[in-house]
Amino acid sequence: MSKYTKLWNYLKDSCLGTETLTFDEIYSICGAYVDDSFMQAKHELENYGLSVVKINLRDRTVLFSRNASNMRYRR
Repeated sequence: MSKYTKLWNYLKDSCLGTETLTFDEIYSICGAYVDDSFMQAKHELENYGLSVVKINLRDRTVLFSRNASNMRYRR
């Protein structure tokens, strides 16, 4: 189990299209910082139907996206 598993589960349940989270929000969700291990662990998101689109170090944000084949639409 990755230290980011809580984050992946949060995104699986809440991300309907794209979602931007700050580094602080990520820490409050999973208790782990965005660091070098995040770069390796981000590939685990594919198992949740999600991906990392962009990591903005200046603004300290991460943009996540639901893969098109796994999109959930609001009715």
